[in-house]
Amino acid sequence: MTIRSANWHLTMDCNYSCRFCFYKNMSGEFKNLEKARHKLEVLKSKGIEKINFAGGEPLLYRNLSYLLRLAKEMGFVVSIVTNAFLLDESNLREMSEYVDWVGISVDSADEEIEKQLGRGHGNHVEHVRRICGLVLENGIGLKINTTVTKLNYFEDMKPFISSLSPDRWKVFQILPMKGQNDDAPDLFLTDDEFEMFRSINGGLVLNNGVAPTFESAADMLESYFIIGSDGNILLSKGNQRSTIPFEELDHLELKDLVDAEKYVERGGDYEYRR
Repeated sequence: MTIRSANWHLTMDCNYSCRFCFYKNMSGEFKNLEKARHKLEVLKSKGIEKINFAGGEPLLYRNLSYLLRLAKEMGFVVSIVTNAFLLDESNLREMSEYVDWVGISVDSADEEIEKQLGRGHGNHVEHVRRICGLVLENGIGLKINTTVTKLNYFEDMKPFISSLSPDRWKVFQILPMKGQNDDAPDLFLTDDEFEMFRSINGGLVLNNGVAPTFESAADMLESYFIIGSDGNILLSKGNQRSTIPFEELDHLELKDLVDAEKYVERGGDYEYRR
């Protein structure tokens, strides 16, 4: 089994305050641009084909365009995950030259629920509807990311998601992380509650014939290869964040750091080339 994708969290700054975020008490941004190409070359040598730039909110990172272009020029499939607040017609048109996928985070069709979660200030859903249309108009792949919590596990999101016409819908159970979101236990789900959301929404078939992907909290742990905002490797063993130097990859393989079986089972290895 091969790990083919990596997540790089370029900045931990964010303009939203999502209560469930498992990065919310982390800080910093990637500053050593001189080493960016080397890091990408190492990832390519390890079999990585797709780079997902994330945050925080990656659009707050001032060197984002440079890294997106660099990754595209080096042959990677390039993706960003964003809350979409800073996306508009202009930057999406520019991104269409070097971004293959835009992942947009939205957890409910109900503006009030999003506001209670800290996802925006009451107009997130309306904004997402407009931006999703612009993503598709610019020929970029659209992925929707939804986090399931106590506030939305009973919601039928099928009509809303269908109206956005995404190419993928990834659904995550809220992931408790020590020192990050453990101040929001009122949002944590039982496995049965997550399965309730799956039972309500799992039958959706997207326009391209693809079914939603569901990831439980257990599925996520140790199944992602992640680079943190300091440029080092970010681990999540025991529901706790830790880092090891990026240079450790000189004598390690990705499968030493990522559970390859879980990576495949959660849908990490899919056809993402467009």
